[in-house]
Amino acid sequence: AGRINYAFRLATGRAPDPQERAILLEQAKEAIANYRQHSDEAKSLLAVGASKCDPRLDPKELAAWTSVAGIILNLDETITKE
Repeated sequence: AGRINYAFRLATGRAPDPQERAILLEQAKEAIANYRQHSDEAKSLLAVGASKCDPRLDPKELAAWTSVAGIILNLDETITKE
């Protein structure tokens, strides 16, 4: 929940309400479970971009939180700041 609160506040300028937090936390749990079963998908996701991933981080967990960050960054509120 702390990561979600931090990311959401950075993107929107406010804390997520309890429903938003619950939805994002559920998405994180599902993504972690998915990437644990499909580590090749995690590696594929993390291969995209100009920056290399920190090898000390678990790629499955990093991919899951990357997915959650994508959800937050694609919120209408994040894009339009309204």
